[in-house]
Amino acid sequence: MSGFTFGRNWRSYSRVLDESRLDDAAKSLQQLLGMPRVDGLTVADVGAGSGLFSVAALRLGAARVTAIDRDPECVAVIEENARRFLEPGLAAKLEVRPGDVLEPRTLPPAGFDVVYAWGSLHHTGAMWSAIDHAAALCGPGGIFVIAIYNQTWFSRGWLALKHAYHRSPAPVQVGMATALAAPRAIARAVRGRSFARSERGMSVWYDAVDWLGGLPYECARPEAVEAFLGARGFALVRRWTTRRHGCNQFTFRRSAPAAALSA
Repeated sequence: MSGFTFGRNWRSYSRVLDESRLDDAAKSLQQLLGMPRVDGLTVADVGAGSGLFSVAALRLGAARVTAIDRDPECVAVIEENARRFLEPGLAAKLEVRPGDVLEPRTLPPAGFDVVYAWGSLHHTGAMWSAIDHAAALCGPGGIFVIAIYNQTWFSRGWLALKHAYHRSPAPVQVGMATALAAPRAIARAVRGRSFARSERGMSVWYDAVDWLGGLPYECARPEAVEAFLGARGFALVRRWTTRRHGCNQFTFRRSAPAAALSA
């Protein structure tokens, strides 16, 4: 049986985390938000994992960041990475909060300027409820960044493969992750990129382990995500979609109350 947990994978990834990966994470955050800085803004990082993007947000000027994760090992890893990569003054602006997005009572009060939930909500077992609860953390006019697995004709096949991974002994799991990671690493090397690193400061190897081990697993077409959040008062600002099995990325803005709009 699988020994995979998100916390264990993030701890392993954190061994390769360095300043250049943090720079890549900051650039990704800038692109998603459409702004070079987040000076004075409050940020909720939902399903924060290693805390990489919490650290990036603080380095980009966030007034306060709340990193939320339900995995106790993730909470510990976030705290460790904050100590490694944040000066004391910035670290004081970070709250690391054990919390489950499916349990609103464990979440901080709503009203954040930015809510960031990249690749976490489709692993909760109740994705649409998770999206609803995460979006509710946004204040009026707040920005909601979300990435959700794309639904394709092979999504059921990926789910079966994930279950097979969990049932397999460790040597088979390593072989499966290698088979998934190797073509991507080779393609990156051919294009003159680092074979070990991936976008957003991530890792080709740990991405593969996450992809195979990450259960629960849900997915959606981009139009479904946009319609769901549109019905809740969120306007699409920008999106990056894929035709393959990766994540569709979205930036939404919550409508401000009429009084605020007319002010």
